[in-house]
Formats: sequence, structure tokens, C-alpha cells
Amino acid sequence: MSDPKAEEKTHYHWREPEEVEAVAESLTTLGYKVDKIGTLDNLLERWRLKELPDFVWNLSVRTLSRNRTALAPAILEQLGIPYTGGDATAKSLTLNKDLLKPVLHWWGILTPRWYRYNRGEDIQFLPFWSTSILKPTCEGYSLGLWRFDNQKGLTALRQEVEELHQLFQVPILCEEFIAGREITVGVVGNSSTLLIGAVETVDAMGEPLNEQVLDLQAKRQGNFKKIGVDLSSPELQKLQQVALQLMKLLGPLDYATFDFRIAPDEQAYLLDINADATLHPQRSFAQIARAAGLSYQQLISVILETSLERWNQNFGNDIRGV
Repeated sequence: MSDPKAEEKTHYHWREPEEVEAVAESLTTLGYKVDKIGTLDNLLERWRLKELPDFVWNLSVRTLSRNRTALAPAILEQLGIPYTGGDATAKSLTLNKDLLKPVLHWWGILTPRWYRYNRGEDIQFLPFWSTSILKPTCEGYSLGLWRFDNQKGLTALRQEVEELHQLFQVPILCEEFIAGREITVGVVGNSSTLLIGAVETVDAMGEPLNEQVLDLQAKRQGNFKKIGVDLSSPELQKLQQVALQLMKLLGPLDYATFDFRIAPDEQAYLLDINADATLHPQRSFAQIARAAGLSYQQLISVILETSLERWNQNFGNDIRGV
């Protein structure tokens, strides 16, 4: 297999420093006092010392646990501290794709067909579709995302699944690969929508992905770019409807992104819900905001406005904690 697998072990669940600094700088510019807590252990130490923040901009993703994104909101609720983003239930459901998939099916939202391979499972047959995406059930940023073609055979499938099991120590999702356009929809808002927009990932020539896969290696090589797209166009209206539906069903989320593949027959398949969408100034959400005419600082302001309205809070200029 490819070299990025070795890198994955050192890339677990950390926010990029540029993202943390950009959020903190924007909040400071908006007039707030920002105090970077860093970790949940630091938060609990502050609780012990009775030095808790008034409000937390939650960027916590923890490490090595299928509950990792749910830990911070659960602790913050217990401590009575308002925070940005979804609660423990929404964070856990959206992180664990093997649990999310049946729920999407129940809600009538189209998603690629899938199998779940448990650790130690004896795989008896190849998928019923020709090309699959293999990935850990509870990861993001394309960590451990590999393409598998049935022509490699059953032995190769078993080997690749076992290798992923060894790397990530979680069940592996085998998902039908959908060729076509890949579009990310971003939404800010709970009771009312403040922003919705989308970008399409295209190759260096500006062409849709089609048979290409945006795996970790491709992301790091930077051979793809994102361009703004109009969700009001007939073939993309379904994406907007699904994203808004899920914001209501899973909310309050404050903000989230939704990854879709548009097949050649214009069927829209939901690939992933990013309730922990990165706010890195060079990544999808910031690009969606720019396409909608908002600066990065305006995006942060809109998210903060949404969250404060949700908690019915007004802290003046004394919001602390990122």
C-alpha cells in the first residue's frame, strides 16, 4: 500500500495550528478576550481551580476513541458552560459512520451502499459493486481512506481490511464508490439559516473528479482545488434540501459541512456529515464563505452570532476559551 499510512499514525485528530490561531485572531479582532485552553485535561484542571471560562469555542477532537468528539460537549454541559457546535449526541453520531449510515437510510437520505467489517471478521465474498472505498468507521480528513477494486480479489480485500484494522483498531466501512462530481455544502444557522453555500472539488484542469478519489495523499499533494457552485441550479437543489434537513434533525449544530457525490444520472449521494468541520482559513468552509461574499472574520462572526443566539447569551467582550 501507499506511504501515507505511516503518516496516519502521527496525524490523529489534531486541529491544525493555523486553524486555532485564525479563530483566536478573528475573535480577538472582534473585541473578545481569548484564552486558549488547549486540552480537556486543562479544562478539568481549571474546574479544579475554579477558573472556568464563560464560553468555549469548541475545537476539541480528542484522541483514539469513537467518542472523542463527544467528550468536550458532554463535559461542558455538565460544567454548565455554553459552547459552539453540536452536542455529544450529534458529534458521536456523525463521527461514527457505521451508525450514521442506517439512520440516513431510515430518514430516506441517499447514501452509498456499504458493509461494516468488524475486527477479526472472516470476509467471505467481494462487494456486489465493482469499486469500493475502504475507511475507518470513525475518522475524518480522509484518514485511512483507500480505494479497492474487485479485480484485486478476495485475498487482497481481506489483507487491506486487516491492515486498516491494525492501523486504526476500529471496524472498517466498505462503501460503494460513486464516480462523479464531489461537492461540499456548508451551513451556518439553527432556528434560522445565516449561510448556505457550496464548493466543488475539481482537478488541476478544473474538471470534476469523476473516477478520482480525494484521499489523504491527494489532499497533501494539493493537486485539487475548490470552486464555488450555485446550489439553486436544478441538479444541485437536492443537496441544499438534504443539508438543511439534516441541520434540523441533528441540531443545534451551529455550523457543519456535508460532502456529496453527484453520479452521472444526477443522483446525489451523501458521503459524510462534518459536524467538526475545519475552520482553517484555506479549507472548504472558508472557501464556501468567500464564494458567498464573506470574509473569514465575517464567517467566524456569523458562527458566533448563531451560537450565542442558541444559548441566549450575551457576554459583551468577555468570551473566553478556544
